[in-house]
Amino acid sequence: MQRWLESLPYNREERGETLHTFRGVVRANKVHCLEGALCAATILEQHGYPPILADMESQDDLDHVVLLFRRGSKYGTVARSRDPGLHGRKPVFRSVRDLVFSYVDPFVDLTGRVEGYGVLDLRTLRVDWRLSTRNVWSVQEA
Repeated sequence: MQRWLESLPYNREERGETLHTFRGVVRANKVHCLEGALCAATILEQHGYPPILADMESQDDLDHVVLLFRRGSKYGTVARSRDPGLHGRKPVFRSVRDLVFSYVDPFVDLTGRVEGYGVLDLRTLRVDWRLSTRNVWSVQEA
């Protein structure tokens, strides 16, 4: 899953902001971080992983969203970013907090820092985040 996301060009939203589901990403053949997390959630849910996202909030409003998964007692992520240090993590972390802290150093630059994080189970939303042909802005607002 991680390799597939990294093989897609990064969606820089040249024609306006997007929030594609898996279907839209396949059609557009490009992806940004939240779109990548939704793709990973759609595919990995079919393999028994709950569709849970972690959103790392930054001081400069350049949040980073990843799919959070657990293998045994360890946590990992699947993620896409324009910055190499912010891609997915192997399941080696004992807690979600430890995993989030692994993103702090690559996340920090002159304009921002991680201020907090939140976890969202996509199954609680009343929107077709899996296959809608429209942008799913309500996911971003959740």
